[in-house]
Amino acid sequence: MKNNLFFTLLFFWSLGISQEGEIIPLSQKVGSEIDPAENIFYTIFPEIKGFVSGQFYEVDKNRYIVRIVFIEYSHERLSQKSYTLREFAALQNYVNRQKTITESDRKYISGELTYLNTDKVIKSIPLNQLVVMKHRDNKKIGGTMRSYDGKYIEIQTPISIISVPIWELEQISYRPSIIERLPWKLRIFGVTALAGLLISEFWNIQTNPRQDVQWYYRFFGTTIGLFSASETYDTVNILLSPMKSFALTPSEMDLLKLKKQE
Repeated sequence: MKNNLFFTLLFFWSLGISQEGEIIPLSQKVGSEIDPAENIFYTIFPEIKGFVSGQFYEVDKNRYIVRIVFIEYSHERLSQKSYTLREFAALQNYVNRQKTITESDRKYISGELTYLNTDKVIKSIPLNQLVVMKHRDNKKIGGTMRSYDGKYIEIQTPISIISVPIWELEQISYRPSIIERLPWKLRIFGVTALAGLLISEFWNIQTNPRQDVQWYYRFFGTTIGLFSASETYDTVNILLSPMKSFALTPSEMDLLKLKKQE
């Protein structure tokens, strides 16, 4: 309902602007509408976080306006800025002096536009996958992803099931694949069996039972250790597999870029 209202308002606002003046292409290199990749490549509006699109309109001979659509926490917003003829011409010359954006450039820049595909990114994450989400108030939520209905992500945490709206998230991380470390398998089985044996020995020292009972505890502890080895092996594989992070807001995208450069 909110989305329908937004697009209705956007339509009438666009209609009102078009009645005041016609759309003026900033440059042949960007066409009548500036897209996110072009905005980054030509650094037209570097101050606008979450840029989606931009269009210039000629209001009169000496005045232009640009309508900018941008995303803020998964919601589209509108902004408008006024330019004099001199300011518009300066920006136009600035773009014209640069080389033309290529498909290769667009492909490279696409990695910085995750926030435009929030729904697609979240739907690509398999259910029952361990995820870590960064909330907009900097809290981190970890658990198993149970469901996603386009607006809310349901997470099973160790304590309870919680429902998190996507517009409250800045980043989501998950493991796209689990790397199995086969050479570690026998070692882990040996370590868990030894751990079970050591615990049983500690119990024998504390209780000092009969000799036959001591051997029973040793056998029992070793068996429990072996039973837990498989789950321990799976847990180790999961925890040591690399996580992939997606930024759901432009500001978080900047932070991820800084971390990669460090």
